[in-house]
Amino acid sequence: MEWCKLLKTTVAGAALAAMLGLLTGCETNLEKFRKEGVRLYNAQQYDDSLATLNKALQENNSDPVSNAYVGLIDLRSDHLQQAEYHFQLALDMDPSSEEAKAGLTATLVQQGKPDLALDALERAAKVSEGVEDPRGLKTNIKVPYTKEIDERLFLGKVKDRIRIAKAYETLGDYDNAFTYYKEALKLEPDDAGILMSIGLLAERAKNPERAREYLRLAYLKDPGLPGLSAAMTRNGLAISDVIGGGRPK
Repeated sequence: MEWCKLLKTTVAGAALAAMLGLLTGCETNLEKFRKEGVRLYNAQQYDDSLATLNKALQENNSDPVSNAYVGLIDLRSDHLQQAEYHFQLALDMDPSSEEAKAGLTATLVQQGKPDLALDALERAAKVSEGVEDPRGLKTNIKVPYTKEIDERLFLGKVKDRIRIAKAYETLGDYDNAFTYYKEALKLEPDDAGILMSIGLLAERAKNPERAREYLRLAYLKDPGLPGLSAAMTRNGLAISDVIGGGRPK
């Protein structure tokens, strides 16, 4: 809008535009650079994306989205210490950031710090433990919805637990990996991917009976899951064996 441009011609006006941007439709420079930087990243134009996201960070160096995507670019370029810095800053500002959580985990593991990755994941999971589903507040049209971070934290509970399980699995701690997979499964009991992950974990732990049972349940939920048929064959589970049986403990 033309009046937005006029508003930003003074320092006070620019600050006011930033404060009222969401209410007025007046897009700030931060929003413009952030949106374009993410678009370029998704288009795999990483150099242009980095340049644009750095402009966003010049507007606000604590912006969680811009930091998360700069971290992803640094991770792709093996600039692991810079990636860790940006991911951690993103999580400090927005603990629900899926890009930052996944990126920080990968960065720490690649640096040979799986224990630190596990600690970071467990801290992130604890943040979401007491968060209730806020989406019902969206029905109140008289009050602006301001629970986006809580919503992402609530919806991210399953992914948090799967990440922790995979981190424990990487460390060879299969008991704790199984515990966190089961916690994820309690939240999403019909998720075929979680069921298959437990089956594959049991396979690695040399527990063929548990492996077959969870692979069977995964097949009942989604027979087309990539890699499932091969895993069933490796564990001596034929499709004809799938029908029947209960849910494992």
